[in-house]
Amino acid sequence: MREMKNQRQLEYERSLFNADALMVSAREKADELGLLGISLSFSEASLLTLVVQLAKCRKFVEIGTLTGFSSLAILEGIESGGHLWTFEKNPVHAKIADELLQAGATAKGKSVQVVQGDAEQELKTLEDQGPFDGIFIDGNKSAYLKYLDWAEKNIKQGGLIIADNVFLQGTVWGEENKKFSTKQIEVMKEFNKRLSDPEKYLFSLVPTTEGLIVAQKRTS
Repeated sequence: MREMKNQRQLEYERSLFNADALMVSAREKADELGLLGISLSFSEASLLTLVVQLAKCRKFVEIGTLTGFSSLAILEGIESGGHLWTFEKNPVHAKIADELLQAGATAKGKSVQVVQGDAEQELKTLEDQGPFDGIFIDGNKSAYLKYLDWAEKNIKQGGLIIADNVFLQGTVWGEENKKFSTKQIEVMKEFNKRLSDPEKYLFSLVPTTEGLIVAQKRTS
């Protein structure tokens, strides 16, 4: 859960980002569901767009659609004619997101597929479409290592692996939080350790409230 900043700071940050009506709607839908606290902020979404655009991604995978806010940020960043596959387990969230994302993709000359189901099971159905240019991981915390196993096999050399919530509300460095199990904490610590391996990845840890990893698979 992201900590709420003071209202003046939120209004100032919002004023700096030229979010379109669909992105605003996606945030509003998350708020109506009582889930705004687990959605990316505008500044995090803009960073996601920037990184995806700089890497010239065309084929991108997302795990954890929610109402489509982060998906729209990815769509903004991928190349014209590019495609996004995004996974959402909750059917209500998937339906909301699909309506917004289809409109956003059409307007941008891109395409998107919302896959409703458990990403851990459904990712295998995409493998014949790879290799992919990148993946954004923001799903079931217990499955982060499974997602990483898939990414290491299916993301191209030089491709991106981006992940949110990697601080797990401070539990990875010893803060107490009964929300997370010992398994979830150990999974996230191992996930972070693997992506920080300098022989495999060019790695950056962005110290957002929840922690954001941006890693590029090394080409040699």
